[in-house]
Formats: sequence, C-alpha cells, structure tokens
Amino acid sequence: MPIPLPNLDDRSYADLMEEMKALIPRYAPEWTDHNESDPGIMLVELFAWLTEAMIYRLNRVPEASEVRFLELLGADFPKGNAIAGTDDLRDIRAHTVTELKRRWRAITEKDFENLVIANRDLKIARAKCLSDVDLTAPDPDTLRPGHVTVVVVPSTDGADLKDVTAFLDERRLITCCHHVVQADYIDAAIRTRLVGKSSVSSKALQAKIMTRLEEFFDPVTGGPDRDAKSGWPFGRDVYVSEVFQVIEETEGVEHVESLGLLTVDAQGRWIEAGDRIPIRQNSLVAFATQQTEIAIRDTL
Repeated sequence: MPIPLPNLDDRSYADLMEEMKALIPRYAPEWTDHNESDPGIMLVELFAWLTEAMIYRLNRVPEASEVRFLELLGADFPKGNAIAGTDDLRDIRAHTVTELKRRWRAITEKDFENLVIANRDLKIARAKCLSDVDLTAPDPDTLRPGHVTVVVVPSTDGADLKDVTAFLDERRLITCCHHVVQADYIDAAIRTRLVGKSSVSSKALQAKIMTRLEEFFDPVTGGPDRDAKSGWPFGRDVYVSEVFQVIEETEGVEHVESLGLLTVDAQGRWIEAGDRIPIRQNSLVAFATQQTEIAIRDTL
C-alpha cells in the first residue's frame, strides 16, 4: 500500500494570521496593540504572505525536480529515468521513504546485532555485541574505548566471519573499530539421582530428561526463558536450581534426590562445579551428554 502523500498547500493566509496572533499573548504579553496599524502586525502579515507563497510552491514541485531529489536519497530509477507515469513515481517515492526508515547504520550494540542477524546471506543465527572490548587482542580483558566485538553463532558451516566483518565495515561509524569472533563455549554436564514413576520405563525417562536438558542448553533455541526460545543468553551462568526445575518438570519424574553440576577446568579435567557454572560474557553453554549421568530408580 503506497504511503499517502501530504497536501502541503492546505494553509491559507487567514489561517496563518489567526494562528500567529493567537501566539502573541503567550510569548509577548506586553504586546497589546493588534491593529493593522501596528508595525509588529505589519511584519506578521508579511511573514504570513511569504509563508503562504512558499507552501504553494512546495506543493507544486516539478516531476523532474522530484526525480532528482529522490536520486539524492538513493532511489533506483529505470535506465534513463524513464517513468511510465504518476503511479510509477508514487511507488518509487514510497519505496525510497520506506528504505530511509530501514535500519542501516550500526551505532548501538543492538544495531550491530540486528543488522547481522537480519542479513540472511551471512548465515548467522545469533549475535552479541560487546562494547569497549577487543576479544581478538592478546589481552582481551583490557578496556578499549572505541572498539566493539561482535560474537556470532553461525547457523550453518558455510558462514564466513570475514563476510560479517566486511558487511559491518560499511555500516560502522568511522571512529569505531569492530571485530567479529565466533562464540566460545563452556562445557557443562550434570550428575543426578532421581525417582521415576512406576508407569514410565527408566530408559525412556532417561532419554526424555536428556532431550529436555539438550533443549534447555541449546545456544539458538534454549535458555532459562523456554517460552522465548531465543537461545541461551551470552554470559548467563548455569544454576543448579534451574537445572533441578527442568528435571523435576519432566513428565514421569517423581522427585529428584540429588543433583550436581560438572565443568572442565584449565587442564581439561571434569570437576564438580558446585551450585553454579560461571559463563564468560562472550560464551554459551556446551552441554556434554556423554559426561552426564542420570541414575533412575522406581518408586517403591
């Protein structure tokens, strides 16, 4: 549906005079003589006449001038600017105005994230922008004003970080240094003992719990807010209480007797993590099914 065109030539000399006279008491209460003989009223009449003439001209822009104006705004005209008629020009005008409102420049963190995800050719499922950070530097924890790092989760193996970098290079501010890295992952596993209902086989219940946990930790569709399905939040710690809730709510579980979190230390060894696994701001969770132990016993 084309954008309705405003009628600029809808203000008369009398309308303008009435409006300006009504504003005098507000901005100049000491001005009380509003007769035509007053020099101030004479100036108001002059400005009203000039404004009426200007509005009249604005509403009668020649087609050639409008084409040039639209070209300056990036409109795409047919070869040789051949326009079939008024309808074509109206469609081009509407399309140009729509494109002007479309997000293009990357200024805020959300701009960087939304632009990358919206471009399907980049094949990026998720993106997180971190300001004043350069994760490609030898000392990534050092504060770097003017830098941003965009952490991405590719949707396919064909995604190329160089394409993302080049795409953002055209849209960043000239004073901004941007970097693109792939998301890091923190390994996580669980060790739990629970009681299952007698109507459900232990093997089937174990598979169901494993599926629920995989969905919970999924980097693209998981997360604590399971209704949102927006993926595990970047930098969101893993809490044993939330994992406990996921297992307890699984159909067929009577109750959970014990639950512990496991993660990998700096030496690559699996260790107990207590009640929380800390996740860095550029990281997500990699749920290790092979390291997860689910022991189930039936109700007595």
